Amino acid sequence: MNCNWCRAFVLGMTCLSFVAGPVGAKTRTTSGTTSDGGTARFMVYRIPTMGRFVVVQIYVDNAMVGSIGYGSTYDGVLKPGHHVLSVLATPRSKWGGRPPTNVDVQGGQTYRFTAVGDNNGNLILVPRD
Repeated sequence: MNCNWCRAFVLGMTCLSFVAGPVGAKTRTTSGTTSDGGTARFMVYRIPTMGRFVVVQIYVDNAMVGSIGYGSTYDGVLKPGHHVLSVLATPRSKWGGRPPTNVDVQGGQTYRFTAVGDNNGNLILVPRD
């Protein structure tokens, strides 16, 4: 098998994720029970020890809203209400599932998380102070 072809494919998919992922992520608001409070800011950081070619996909209510490449951060918005957040590492993820993080969002707040691996082989969101 030609390793150069594999590397070129992974690099191409990573570049595509950088171009396609953030375009929709910055303008998308997610569904949920709305209230009078506007939107909330939603940020996800990525630890650098995951590797350069690992892309973290971000899901809100089981819909992918963006992705984070090496050295990047996701910055989006959420509507007020209850949301289920999760993340998945790609390609060839060693983390198989997407354990949920339940959040009751209030308008005008900022919600910061870090995507990290847990001891069970999954990628999870940890609240960041």
